[in-house]
Amino acid sequence: MKISTPRRRKAISPILATVILIAITLIAAIAIAGFVFGLFGSFTSTPRIQEQLAQIPHPAGGGAGLAAACAAGDTPAANTVIFSNTGSASGAITEISIVYSGVTQSAAPTGVCTVASGAYLTITLSLYTTAGVAGQTFTGAAVTSSGAQVAYTGVFS
Repeated sequence: MKISTPRRRKAISPILATVILIAITLIAAIAIAGFVFGLFGSFTSTPRIQEQLAQIPHPAGGGAGLAAACAAGDTPAANTVIFSNTGSASGAITEISIVYSGVTQSAAPTGVCTVASGAYLTITLSLYTTAGVAGQTFTGAAVTSSGAQVAYTGVFS
């Protein structure tokens, strides 16, 4: 007859198990908090286009409508709206509109309307109505390629 000794099972200590469970809980909490509170959102690349300057003389008349042309840079002129991009990716402006005296006019700009990250874009507006007068406030919006609207305001000179 053979006498057998019971096998002893090996396991991790309760202290080590507790430390591992706390570590897993902390890692999960940090990951969830990062997504909920947007801590990881800074790693995405998005454009942040905003208006810097709007200088437009009152419309000279001679028809109806709006024409817009884009150029890179931030050279102010008498009939320009300047946008900047503080985001981490390039963005484009696909449409621009202006509202004054109860009239809304919009146009798709011609030229290269892409605003690189950290750069400026100047849009030259040509208004062909007589509704605006010097000193009158105007508002407007530029629509970006992502569908966002960038509002701007100014006073006719």
